[in-house]
Amino acid sequence: MKIRTLLLNLSILLTLNACIDPYDVSENKRGKILVVEGLLTNDVKNPDTIRIQYSSDYGGYITTEPVASVRASLVLSSTGKEIKLNEFNKGTFLPPTDFRLNISEKYTLKFTLNNQQYESSPQQMTLTPPIAKIYDRFNEKSRLSADGKTFSAANEIFLDFQDIPNQKNYYLWRYYHYERLSYCVTCEPNTLYFRGLGCKSYNYQSVPSYDYLCEGPGRCYKIFKGKNVNILADGVSEGRFITGRPIAKIPFYAYSGCLVEVQQMCVSPDIFAYNKILESQLQGTGGLTDTPPVAIVGNIKNITDSKEQIVGFFGVVDIQKKRYWVSRENASGYTEYILGHQPVNEPPSVTRPPYAPCSLATDRTPVTPEGWQ
Repeated sequence: MKIRTLLLNLSILLTLNACIDPYDVSENKRGKILVVEGLLTNDVKNPDTIRIQYSSDYGGYITTEPVASVRASLVLSSTGKEIKLNEFNKGTFLPPTDFRLNISEKYTLKFTLNNQQYESSPQQMTLTPPIAKIYDRFNEKSRLSADGKTFSAANEIFLDFQDIPNQKNYYLWRYYHYERLSYCVTCEPNTLYFRGLGCKSYNYQSVPSYDYLCEGPGRCYKIFKGKNVNILADGVSEGRFITGRPIAKIPFYAYSGCLVEVQQMCVSPDIFAYNKILESQLQGTGGLTDTPPVAIVGNIKNITDSKEQIVGFFGVVDIQKKRYWVSRENASGYTEYILGHQPVNEPPSVTRPPYAPCSLATDRTPVTPEGWQ
C-alpha cells in the first residue's frame, strides 16, 4: 500500500485520535521493528496474552522473533501501583491469576527492554453489551478464491445485539472456529512418521507425503482464528437494536457440524482508529507481525528514545462471548480439504502405520470444546 493512501485513511481518523501514525518500515535501519499486541480483558478463565516481539522483512519474507529479557507490568493511574506481569513463554505475558479489572480504573502497559523504557497510553474498560443472537446461512458461492476466479461454499455467521444508547461506542469482533480433525501429522516427502520421533527418513525410501490418523476417533479439534479485522462505530446506529452484523465465513470442510465462538468488545477510540487502518492494510494476512512496507504506529511509546516507532497496541476491554453450533444441515456440494490437500495414507503393513497423538497447540486441542455437539 502506498504511503499517500494510508495517509488519506489516517486523515479521516484524526478526529478520533491524533496519535495513530503510519511510517515506512524501510527507513528502520536495524531491519526489524518492535511489535506489541495485547488486550487486557475481564475473561478470568481464558485471559488474552500480551505479546512483545520483533518483526523483520527480508525482501518481502516476514519473520518474527519473541523478545527475551523483558520486564513487563501494569500501572494503575489512580494510585501508581505497579502489577508485575507473568512471562509464561518467551515474550508472552499474562496478568496474575488473582488480577481483576476495575471499570473505574485506567491501566498503562509498561516494560523495559535493552535499558529502554516503554509505555502505552492509559486505557480504560467500557462496558460491552451482550450478544443477543447468533445465526448462520449456507452460501454455495461465499468465499472468493485467491486468484479471484472461483467461489467456494461457506456458512456465513451473523449476530444481533442492542447498541448502548447515549454514548459513543466502538465495537470490535473476533471469532474462533473449531473443527473435528481426523489427521494429526503430515510428513514431508521421503519421510515416515514414528511415534515419539516424528517424521524421519527410513531406509532412504522414496515415498510421497503421507498423512497420519489421530489416535481415537473424534479426539482432536482444529482451532481456526479469524484473521480479518471486524469493527464498527455506532454513529448511524446509535442506540438501536442492530441485526445481521456479518462476523465470519466458515469454510465447508465437512457435512458434520462445527463450533464457532464469537467475541464482542467495546474498545477505546484510539484502538478503533488503529484497527481501522489495520483493516485497510492487513485484511486477509496473518496479522500484525506480517508487517507490510508501511506499518502502523499504535499507542506504545519508547520513553527513553522518542524516535523509535513501535507497531501495535495495548487495550483494556469488557469481552462478551457466545458459542454457536453450525449444524450444516442445509449444506450441499463439494467440501474443502481441512489439511489443504487430499489426505494420503501410508500403505498398511503388519506394524504400520502408527496413529499420531493430538498434541495440544495454539491451533489444535485434544480436549472437546465446550458446546461441541
